[in-house]
Amino acid sequence: MTGELIRRALAEVLAYIGLTDTTGQPMDFAPHDFRRMFITDAIRSGLPPHIAQVIVGHTNINTTMGYNAVYPNETIEAHRAFITRRRTLRPVEEYRTPTAAEWEDFLGHFECRKLSVGICARAYGTACVHEHACFSELGGWASQSL
Repeated sequence: MTGELIRRALAEVLAYIGLTDTTGQPMDFAPHDFRRMFITDAIRSGLPPHIAQVIVGHTNINTTMGYNAVYPNETIEAHRAFITRRRTLRPVEEYRTPTAAEWEDFLGHFECRKLSVGICARAYGTACVHEHACFSELGGWASQSL
């Protein structure tokens, strides 16, 4: 299915059912509108925004929050309460600001996990389960010249 096929089918359905906006004009939806509706509905239904961010593939939480059409104050407070509860259960040292070297190591982890079949999504600091070992498992590939 191409994007154009989806757009055309959506336009045909909207024309057939005759949906109009508050001014009486025909409704006009794009496939991307459904992405916004999904994010809004998911967050309003209690899905934490950072999980919605992962589901839709955003690299920045602010992008996800920008898609969220309605963000009631109760949802913001519920998420903040969740984070507060979560932090009380974890060792306080997990929430310290990483050093520059630690941050570079963390970012390097993801750069070194790029494989010919895509990106290794394994957790930081865990062993690779792919047929071909991640490059960093080969003794610091990122620091070697090719």
